[in-house]
Amino acid sequence: MRERSELVKRAFSKATIVFLAWMLSAAHVFAGDADTPPLRLSPVKIPACAKAHVCKDLPYGGRQVGKGAVHANVAQTYDLYLPGNVGEIDRSAPFFLFVHGGAWKRGSKTAHAKLLVEMAEQGFVVASMNYVLCNAEQGGAHTFAEMLADIDAMVAHLPSLAQAAGITIPRIAIGGSSAGGHLSLLYAYDGANPSVLGLGLKHTVPVACVFTDCGPSDIASPEFMVAGLDWRKGDVKDWYGLLCVLAGGQYGKDDFRTAVDRLAKHSPITLLNGKCPPTICLYGTTGEVKTDKTFKRKKEGKPKPYTVFWKLAGSKETPPASVGMDGIVATQNYVTLTNGLTAAGVPFAARLEPYPHCRILSKKPETRPWLYENLRKYLKVNEAK
Repeated sequence: MRERSELVKRAFSKATIVFLAWMLSAAHVFAGDADTPPLRLSPVKIPACAKAHVCKDLPYGGRQVGKGAVHANVAQTYDLYLPGNVGEIDRSAPFFLFVHGGAWKRGSKTAHAKLLVEMAEQGFVVASMNYVLCNAEQGGAHTFAEMLADIDAMVAHLPSLAQAAGITIPRIAIGGSSAGGHLSLLYAYDGANPSVLGLGLKHTVPVACVFTDCGPSDIASPEFMVAGLDWRKGDVKDWYGLLCVLAGGQYGKDDFRTAVDRLAKHSPITLLNGKCPPTICLYGTTGEVKTDKTFKRKKEGKPKPYTVFWKLAGSKETPPASVGMDGIVATQNYVTLTNGLTAAGVPFAARLEPYPHCRILSKKPETRPWLYENLRKYLKVNEAK
């Protein structure tokens, strides 16, 4: 009897410790950083706008300039565009999270501000966020995983934002241009297929739909490598070396096949399955690059044709004579993504336009109402579910 009593006492003590540990953990999660004050919004009306307001440099995490961020562009901050002042906004206003582009190594939340202001005038609540970059001068060589972690932190902040703005955010639309489009696709598809990246992202608020403006969907393909390398004027270290680091590898130490495997893992097309959210695809095409064009892996090295990338990637396909592109990203990314969405049975809207990289929304104004209409449609479809 005494032995049983001791066993019960030990079990109770262990359970008590586990419960207290859980309570402390939960308190940290729900209370947030004790040093972070409650979010308070002071919107400023945007000149020449009928209703749109903006709040700039709001924090979504603890990494701020002087507190872990060496540059404003990589601080955990965002700009918030509102369709009115606090108290004047429809509580069910559609929410859009914008992720800027810049080849994963430059850019900031101020990109495409004109578009985001217009979205606010159209009734959207829009947050445009900064995130870590792969840039030695702005905080170091950060990876795709770290960029996705910042997006996840921003999404975890949304309940606080909703409370401060007097709105509800039961689900979001997420999207971005170029590199931001790639990260938006990765984040949205990870929510449906988390085992590929295995990052343990929380996805606090579900993604109803995702928008990509010329964002790469297959960064492991020879076409993507060729188009990007041509854009960077044959600078292998600047392009291929950047991709190696972003995918968690080391330029000069990983063989090409290993690098390709890592890049494939971080390609949205790899994560795509039937559970992924509806996708809005906007891509450009302005010309092509001949694959018999040559480059040098090293300055003193022997010139090699672009066709070598098919061999290095282990492809059995005959390299095409040319690769279509928008000046930066291969048109193949549009084809691969839309074909994949069709095969997976994921709803999508897509346009391929004869305009340069990420210039379609500004050069062809009718694409903006098309975008807004599809964002609203897919947000409502998921609301009905």
